[in-house]
Amino acid sequence: MRSVQVNIAAESGEMGVLANHVPSIEQLKPGLIEIIEESGGSKQFFLSGGFAIVQPGSKLSINAVEGFPLEDFSSDVSSFHTSPPIELKRLIRQAVRSQITEAQKIASGGGSEQDVAEAEIELEASRKFQGIIHTIVE
Repeated sequence: MRSVQVNIAAESGEMGVLANHVPSIEQLKPGLIEIIEESGGSKQFFLSGGFAIVQPGSKLSINAVEGFPLEDFSSDVSSFHTSPPIELKRLIRQAVRSQITEAQKIASGGGSEQDVAEAEIELEASRKFQGIIHTIVE
């Protein structure tokens, strides 16, 4: 995919990566990345976190445990044709709150060390997703 800019949610702050960017490694926090293509279009992805590696020669690698195209969320939501948008937002918020509650139970010691670590990641990603729900359903 040829792009002119990639906007990332780094731990050090939001940043845009353009051609000839100085080589660097950035830790990504859970959130959105946006890829602006040469054609003028853009694509957005929700990542659970990871790393962005800017290499010489204008190459960017994104390494993440989980990443989902934002359009996947939109298409899932649009399948609820009978619900008005306000009701959809309420249902999505309720589902995310429920996911956060379950992850909190496990993260507070309700499982193996691996279960707790996974729950903490899920909790952080879910909280970030909770903050961007308004961009998914207009």
